[in-house]
Amino acid sequence: MKNKIKNWENEYMSGTTSDCPYCSRDKPDHSCQNCYSEMSKDTCWELEGYCSKKCQKYITEELPRIRQKKVEAGIKCRCDNPQCAKCLGTNGCKDEGCPTHPSKKKEEFKMRYKNNSEE
Repeated sequence: MKNKIKNWENEYMSGTTSDCPYCSRDKPDHSCQNCYSEMSKDTCWELEGYCSKKCQKYITEELPRIRQKKVEAGIKCRCDNPQCAKCLGTNGCKDEGCPTHPSKKKEEFKMRYKNNSEE
């Protein structure tokens, strides 16, 4: 895999491809794979597509741990986005103990949506 990335880096630098080997954005743009913030090519390549060590750690360490806990708890929801409108809405995530979409957040979302639609 490292060899493939190295070849892609060489192609990117030579202009053969315009896609960054780490964040997949078109040249000259680079953005974090987690929070989508803009960053320099140097940061992108140093942290392999992440804007900070915090984002890199979340995706590579924390997220797999959260996913495993969901599987072990029997939670069917596989969504990782805590603001996912589909999951927070009426027909979305049905898991009562989902750590990504807790019942309180679902209720808040429904109230906000209801209030916005009444205006």
